[in-house]
Amino acid sequence: MTSEGGSLLLRHHVRKRGVGTLLCRETRLHLSSDQSRLVLSRYVEHYSPHGVRWVERQHSVALADVMRWLITQGETCDAAWEPHQAAGRTTS
Repeated sequence: MTSEGGSLLLRHHVRKRGVGTLLCRETRLHLSSDQSRLVLSRYVEHYSPHGVRWVERQHSVALADVMRWLITQGETCDAAWEPHQAAGRTTS
């Protein structure tokens, strides 16, 4: 993963598909310009002797919702972890 222009490159893949044909895919994660949303961008480009076709899709979620989800997941993981921790403890 690399960072470029304020975005995090999650995946970059170029594949040859036949004679003179390439398929390029890229997935990036970045903050919206007002920094209130987390944006996932997916870009696909297809090069062939017949021309170039491309499409870009963006999905976004409020950053506050992402933080709430992370906290909830962390609490769930902590609750699931505690019995394992307790089982490993010894009393004196």
